[in-house]
Amino acid sequence: MEQYKIDQLTQYLQTMKIAEDATSRMKKYLKKEANKFTIYRDILYRYNTDNGIIRKVLNKKEAEEIMYAYYQHPLGGHLAYNNTLHKISSRYYWDNMSHDIMEYVKKCYRCQMHGKKMLKEELYLVAVSAKPFDRVALDVKHHSAQTIMKHCFSAIYYTVSISRAMRKGWKISNQKPKSK
Repeated sequence: MEQYKIDQLTQYLQTMKIAEDATSRMKKYLKKEANKFTIYRDILYRYNTDNGIIRKVLNKKEAEEIMYAYYQHPLGGHLAYNNTLHKISSRYYWDNMSHDIMEYVKKCYRCQMHGKKMLKEELYLVAVSAKPFDRVALDVKHHSAQTIMKHCFSAIYYTVSISRAMRKGWKISNQKPKSK
């Protein structure tokens, strides 16, 4: 969370008055979101009304330090996105926390080099026809009843490449037969 926003929230919660230099956007934010924040021993906290969890509000610099401590530090463990987000969000809060943690994890050099490799699924063999235009596939797609055409058909001709056909000795010609 930006330091400006933290300062505005702190001032509003202590005095219950919106600062005169606050922007109209900040005034809306304070009126809408201030009930989710509280101050204890001069530290701003955010609490969740659903489950009662109280989390310390951090500025950008503090957020970077916390992400390092929970992820990069030798005791952090490089626990990937979900576990890191869960551990940090149980104690701390800042705007766009989920996005920031995801970007931080993506940029981790160590995890990029030694992390789990994403194995791609093996491709399935596709049967190749022996002659050109040997197989035809027909896809039927249903459209909504509001359209004029109730069904849309698309035909796909499976062909063997011309070079393969020529190797097998098939005659391929686009010329008209010569008349004698």
